[in-house]
Amino acid sequence: MKNSAAISLHIPPRMWSEFQKNMLNSRMFNEEVIGFLFCQRHQVSKYQVRYFPKTWVVPSPDCYEHQSASGLVLKQHFHSYLLEYHLQPGLDIVHIHTHAGRGIPDFSYVDDRYESEYARFIAASFSKKPRLISGVFDEGLQSGKFRVWDRKGQKFEHVNFCNSLFELSNYQNAMNNTDLMFARQKIFGSANQKILHQLKVGLIGCGGIGSIFAELLGRLGVKNWVLIDPDKLETVNLNRMPGATQEMVEQQWYKVHYVKHLIKKIYHEGSCVKTIATAVETELSKQEIATCDLIVVATDNHLSRKTAQELALQYMRPLVCLGTYIDVKLDNTPRMYCRVTVPPLGGGWCLMCGNIINLQRAALESAPLEINNMAAGAGYLEGVNNPAVFWLNSICASTGVGVIHGMVSGFLNVDSGIDWIYEFPGNDWRKTNTEYLQTDDCYFCGVKGLDEVVANSDFENSNFI
Repeated sequence: MKNSAAISLHIPPRMWSEFQKNMLNSRMFNEEVIGFLFCQRHQVSKYQVRYFPKTWVVPSPDCYEHQSASGLVLKQHFHSYLLEYHLQPGLDIVHIHTHAGRGIPDFSYVDDRYESEYARFIAASFSKKPRLISGVFDEGLQSGKFRVWDRKGQKFEHVNFCNSLFELSNYQNAMNNTDLMFARQKIFGSANQKILHQLKVGLIGCGGIGSIFAELLGRLGVKNWVLIDPDKLETVNLNRMPGATQEMVEQQWYKVHYVKHLIKKIYHEGSCVKTIATAVETELSKQEIATCDLIVVATDNHLSRKTAQELALQYMRPLVCLGTYIDVKLDNTPRMYCRVTVPPLGGGWCLMCGNIINLQRAALESAPLEINNMAAGAGYLEGVNNPAVFWLNSICASTGVGVIHGMVSGFLNVDSGIDWIYEFPGNDWRKTNTEYLQTDDCYFCGVKGLDEVVANSDFENSNFI
């Protein structure tokens, strides 16, 4: 096993909270307990490997052959059933158990022997040769440590554990002191500023909303970006894109290069901005977005939002969706809306559940031009682009930046997701009750395969995925 890569296990806050609760509820007195997560491995870069759960299982007390404060043994037929139905090809096992007492526990000699044998067993018993990640926690599941074994059960490496919204790499250089530029942000704390400096944001769409968003978030302290947009600047864009000029239009600047120009004007050094002047559906775009800590989609089409949502679910990344809409009533009075949506990390509901993505429109947008023309002729597509104004885009972009600042600082809880809609001229902010967006059977984010299973040993009546 290579020693060069930093290895991390990232469990979203809501999922970890539910896992903890069920682990503690699975004991009758003060016994030790076991829980399992079945995780996907993602090679983020040459120096970073990331594991994130696709599902988890907490055995109930009747699943144990032996359960006490000094040791645990699962029933063999339950364990076999668990592996058969949950260890899907390509997934690795995370085994978490508790030790009695408080504080950070250590792996025991018994843990070493058992886990070594178990790592060899699963690698030899399944064609994809899954690896074992083991975790040990105190009895309250407050403090713990993790390690990953090689397939021979001979060596292990340390695994960083993250149960916060953002997972940031420890090897990245962080500021020791707050720059003078950010002196007036000290109220949020130095840790908040360090996170912003390390945060890598994937921005899909660098137009009227995306450009303002990048300018504002960049001045908040975000220096690392992946910018994706296939379009070039046009004269019609100049009414809503700060700093864009007719000269840039004449020189046929791509929008990604224009936004990079905005960020580089803020940071003459120390920033890292990767530009991809293609659609997000390309393989290159997807690979780069998968390396980001946060995905932001600010496009005017359904296909790109659909792709962004799929990537967020696939790689368990926080997603922020920004959009505006303007229509005109029969009395020629304009009605204007902006919407900021953050689906819950790890599933529960998504942009499809919130009707932010129309799958029919997304399918048409991915079709050849001839198909689009036929659809337009049949009345499926509007023939006029949506109107846009600078100030409405600014409300949307600045609210999105405020939401992200709240997510980073911790003063805004998005574990259940948020969906905010602003309407003008009524100047009303509406906050959707996200409980109504929960869709268990959603093809994209349904809780099956993403949420918990509290298992019992009565297999025919158990609530297995």
